[in-house]
Amino acid sequence: MIPFVLQFREMVYLTEMHKITILQMIGYGDRTRMQAEVVRLFQEKYPVQFRERGHVRQLKKNPPNKLSDDQKVDVMLTLEENPHTSSRQTASALNISNSSILSILTENQMHPYKLVPTNELAEDDFDRRILFCEQMM
Repeated sequence: MIPFVLQFREMVYLTEMHKITILQMIGYGDRTRMQAEVVRLFQEKYPVQFRERGHVRQLKKNPPNKLSDDQKVDVMLTLEENPHTSSRQTASALNISNSSILSILTENQMHPYKLVPTNELAEDDFDRRILFCEQMM
């Protein structure tokens, strides 16, 4: 985003629509305007935003949802009843986002994992076993 100085006080980062509006206000070809005139026209075009906030930046639309303690308890009870349930299944059953489920698990020092059964040792298993034995001695 391109910074635009309004009344030489602060930098304001503009959206694409605002940039196009400024270019239209500046003019085309032989009809050009000075910055002070463009600032005045821009403030006339977006008066509500300037009066209320002092800038034209977009506000955040939705604040992050905070989960209640009851919802957190429901998640923990559901996972305690059936620890083999995936986080996605739990999220859809409780109508909570999967990222919220994972955040609740992290808050309670629980870390989801996926069991990967193998039939043979991996190449670096021997090195890890030796390292473990050396650390334990």
